[in-house]
Amino acid sequence: MSTKPRFAELSERIDELHFRFVPSLDPTGSYSDAEYDAMSAFRLLVHAEIERFIESLVEDALVRFTKKIASWKNLGYSSQLVDSLTNYFDKEMRYAIKSNNGVKSKNIKDLIKPIGLNGSDLDNIWLQTMDDYGKVRGGHAHNSRRSVTPIDPQTEQNLVYKHILPELQKLETLINSLN
Repeated sequence: MSTKPRFAELSERIDELHFRFVPSLDPTGSYSDAEYDAMSAFRLLVHAEIERFIESLVEDALVRFTKKIASWKNLGYSSQLVDSLTNYFDKEMRYAIKSNNGVKSKNIKDLIKPIGLNGSDLDNIWLQTMDDYGKVRGGHAHNSRRSVTPIDPQTEQNLVYKHILPELQKLETLINSLN
């Protein structure tokens, strides 16, 4: 596990992708086909980074929880019971993480529920934003560029940097606060 907070890693990676794929903003809103393709790449890669970020937070919590359960042996609990609980929890959580496929609100809630969160601590507007983001990302991932609305660089920057990332930072704080 990295010593750098996961959010700092995510932010750095998104900044790298931004530098690599987002064209300079054109006041007229005119972009070439190559620039629109680059924006689709940006959206797809940022989505992947966000998905992995959330999964990593849950994996980190899993490690903490299994260590805590394992410490019950020192308190006199049955080694067999502790091992059974640890193995069951580890297996179920790893399956949930492995089978995750997205960043929509249902995906996020399904990931955080086993670690003790029901989603009520998450901003509902942000969850709706994530639903919309997952939907439009799917359009770009599964359709020809000619059949989807081109991505406006300014709108995409605002979405990622002002509406998605701040709530992801809060999610990291929330998950890290779990005992």
